[in-house]
Amino acid sequence: MEGTFVEIVHRHELPSLQDEDLVRLLHAQFGPEIFHLTRVPHAMEKDEGETPSLGNLTKDTETALSPSRLLFKSDFDEVNRSITNVRALKWVLANDYDAFVNHQPPAVRLSQKTFQELRRLSETFLEDADLLLAMIVALVIGDMGKDPHLIAEITARRGTQNGVPDYENHDQLLADAVACGILDRALGQLSQARREEVVLGVQIGATLNIPQLMQGENIPGSLQPILKFRGCPEAFYLKYFETIFDVSGAGAHRDSRGANRMIEPVCQSFLQAWPILQSVITESTSLCEAYDQVLLNRGQLVFKQGFPELSTADRSERTLLRLFAIGRVAERSVAEQFQKAFEGLQEQTRDALVDGMSVNGIDDGEAVLLYYIPALFAETTRAMRDASPEEQIVALQCLMCFMTRTYGGSRSEPGQEGSIRERDVSPAIHIVCDPSFRHNPHVLDEYTLPEQ
Repeated sequence: MEGTFVEIVHRHELPSLQDEDLVRLLHAQFGPEIFHLTRVPHAMEKDEGETPSLGNLTKDTETALSPSRLLFKSDFDEVNRSITNVRALKWVLANDYDAFVNHQPPAVRLSQKTFQELRRLSETFLEDADLLLAMIVALVIGDMGKDPHLIAEITARRGTQNGVPDYENHDQLLADAVACGILDRALGQLSQARREEVVLGVQIGATLNIPQLMQGENIPGSLQPILKFRGCPEAFYLKYFETIFDVSGAGAHRDSRGANRMIEPVCQSFLQAWPILQSVITESTSLCEAYDQVLLNRGQLVFKQGFPELSTADRSERTLLRLFAIGRVAERSVAEQFQKAFEGLQEQTRDALVDGMSVNGIDDGEAVLLYYIPALFAETTRAMRDASPEEQIVALQCLMCFMTRTYGGSRSEPGQEGSIRERDVSPAIHIVCDPSFRHNPHVLDEYTLPEQ
């Protein structure tokens, strides 16, 4: 296929590109931006000496290559992730279901029906080449803020007299890089209107984390930045679908052969939340109502399998729904384990956990947000996968007790100005990953998160 990557997009020919050609043309178009991704350190969970990322691309006589190894003969986590994000977008537009679900676990594999619903919502990209190019630019630059050298570039642009800002996350760093003009080359390939929409998404993304909503990690107060999308529906559309495809390629540092993280329960959550958040943008739903509806949707996943229906009007049931979201619960048997663990807590502990998880951060005082708590649950599940059901319940209870201690007595104070205090719980992952946790989960009882 002739032409540059941008020309191919404008001719509406992206869906017909072979994956190897897409990877090469994307690199030719966005080489400087992809270079930033090569400077991002390996993911924390990647073990030293681990086998290369699994891939299915071919170059000359070499096969089973990841995008990064096709381009650089070496694996760079964020190169694999970002390029797989764009490949996932192409698979949806090309109606290539098999490529999208390649190597997803059979039990939670994305259904053909849900894939078609995702494709239906993505059809705007087939009709509007400018919007599609804006989506691709957003996906390419989205993780550039993880480049540790970017701070030096920002400092050089602004002058050392201004000092180095204190960034809370890589999205804030990316927003600052945009403000400094570091991403002008990539953004300059867009029309002015589309450029402004992508930039707005970057700016709002510095304080809004949509995946945190899907997994119960954040709180209603965390959603307030979404209100800035009011009057900018296409900017919100771009940001939301950037998030969907970013999650699709999130596991590509290990396996880039398909969109292995966009499994059925995850995709269902995104598709169900789309009209809910749209109603927030149009001012027909409040932030608290939207948040609770997302939790109810999570509950429906197991209610359809025979688990009792839960209500957000009941504080304890709402807390259990949040725990389901945090623990990515999608099966009735797992939901029943979580319920047994929660109801088996000492009453004082359970009440304190309910208090801490019920603060919205909107006109009810300070809410505590446990950053990385879904990862801690995931590691606990992984550590206890070969344990008995009773031992798994004990491990969940130890984790819930840890959460309660970390909330530190937080409770709703109606009428008080809302605020959010983040507690990064990732330091506790080394406790859960230690072999001693498998044999005695109560080792977590002895751990208290350092003050931050």
